[in-house]
Amino acid sequence: MSFKQAYAEFGQLMAYMKPRARTYYAGMIGESLVSAALAILLSFVIQYLLNYAVHRDPSELQRAVYLVCGTVGVLSILSPICNYLFLKCIKITMGEIRTELFGHIARIDYRSAESRHSGDLLSRITNDVQSIEMTYAEHIKSIVSQILLFIGSSVVVFIVDWRFALVLLALGGFSVLLNTRFSAPLRRVSDELQAQMGVLTERIGDLIAGLQVIKLFGLQQRAGRLSHDAIAAVSRSGIRQGHQAGLLEAGNFLIQFLSLGGVLLIGLLMVSSGQLELGVLGQIVQLQSGIAVMFLSLGTSVAMMQNSYAGLTRIREVLAVPVESERHALQAVPSPEEKTAVRPDAALQLTDVTFGYDANRPVLKELSLSLAEGTVTALVGPSGGGKSTVVKLLLGFYPPDSGTVWLGGRPAGSCTLQEIREQMAYVPQEATLFQGTIADNIRFGSPDASDSEVEAAARAAYAHGFITELPQGYDTPVGERGANLSGGQRQRIAIARALLKNSPILLLDEATSALDAESEHEVQQALQVLMKGRTTLVVAHRLSTIENADRICVIAGGRVQEEGTHEELLAMEGQYADLYHLQFRKKPPELAVS
Repeated sequence: MSFKQAYAEFGQLMAYMKPRARTYYAGMIGESLVSAALAILLSFVIQYLLNYAVHRDPSELQRAVYLVCGTVGVLSILSPICNYLFLKCIKITMGEIRTELFGHIARIDYRSAESRHSGDLLSRITNDVQSIEMTYAEHIKSIVSQILLFIGSSVVVFIVDWRFALVLLALGGFSVLLNTRFSAPLRRVSDELQAQMGVLTERIGDLIAGLQVIKLFGLQQRAGRLSHDAIAAVSRSGIRQGHQAGLLEAGNFLIQFLSLGGVLLIGLLMVSSGQLELGVLGQIVQLQSGIAVMFLSLGTSVAMMQNSYAGLTRIREVLAVPVESERHALQAVPSPEEKTAVRPDAALQLTDVTFGYDANRPVLKELSLSLAEGTVTALVGPSGGGKSTVVKLLLGFYPPDSGTVWLGGRPAGSCTLQEIREQMAYVPQEATLFQGTIADNIRFGSPDASDSEVEAAARAAYAHGFITELPQGYDTPVGERGANLSGGQRQRIAIARALLKNSPILLLDEATSALDAESEHEVQQALQVLMKGRTTLVVAHRLSTIENADRICVIAGGRVQEEGTHEELLAMEGQYADLYHLQFRKKPPELAVS
């Protein structure tokens, strides 16, 4: 790594500290001066005490006592002040970095979010941010302290005996060259290590989330191998980093050994010949010891800073991911024919919509669909036909590649995403609950809702009964992702949340498919309340749940293949009828359960 590149990366790192840079540098340099001054002043104390031991001059002892008392008095005032300013700046800055990261991740576009593993993002928010905090708090201060100690010690030694100073400066130059030589390979290994830590976090996240499946299918060995491979990769990179850091430390140790050994050997010869006072030699040895520690610590600090630079790069990669725009741009101005095709009673409509997650593999192909205001429309069909993709387009997660999505007679591209989503409530197959209480999770539908409004929504969602049976009622913690509640209970809380939002359009994506019969019955009751008076789109696999829909559309191959009421579609004896008979046909005698 060149000096120019290292300086540029250091500048990027310190850019986050810019709003309070003066206070940070004042506190850090103050702390560094305190530690450097303590080591330098200690060398004078050693000189005075050795002089007193040799010459029995009381004035030498008095100097040592005065110097110790004065040093303790001044540093006991300066050190706490500098340390407070220094740490305060770090904590504020780290809070801002985490806030910026969290805020950016919440705003990244849906396509980018789906392409990234949550474990990798978690690693960047935790491991990489922690590495930056360690550099702010430890490594930079350590390097500055060592440099100040080296400069101060060199000046004092130069005043005492310039010959020793020249030797120490030469050895210091070798140390700088050595650390520069190792910075590039250490950075490469650090990049690999931080990336592999992200992969390891992904593996651990998958292991914890899929623990039931792993046990059920006896996948402990396979999951163990995947985790072992990630751990082994981290270990290999860690060993390589340790190898490079060890070589660097060995070189610095050799410089320290030559420095200390040379000073002692030459110094003792000079003392024995009367060319140097024993007290002065003791002072030089003390200062040289501080410089030697600097040589050893500098390598460690340089190695650890490479981790921080690697972490900073990974954080900047996340911050460079494009955020969701305020609105999706219109693919083209709707033609007069398209505008004519829009039904005046349609709350939502898609006209000739084509879309694919991969541009070369469209999922929807010139699909047209209309949801009349206040009606229930169901989407059914084989998996992969595009049903859930329609919901994602309506929610504004993706723009269509061609065609137009209409909201109340307006092209969706002319509305902001916030306007679109304010018009819609959404209940997915698996309800997402957040850390907090049941009341907190219901109130996500309307953050300013009162307790009575929360309870009213829960009653309407048939959730009030089980909530009041819990020891803490509405103040019951839901646990991680709602782990303290059953699937049906989580779903009814999600319905209560949608009721509280009170949007005119409702999207239900397989809202009951993961529930048992009893839970499904309870959730269906809640959904009937939720759908009343709203324009509703239901994505369903269980046809029994949508028999009473005003309109049923069969989507297959990215197009609407059939549409009508339940009775009309059965009479067609087409794809819907095949699906219906497949789900409700009697079991063959050999499979019948007696």
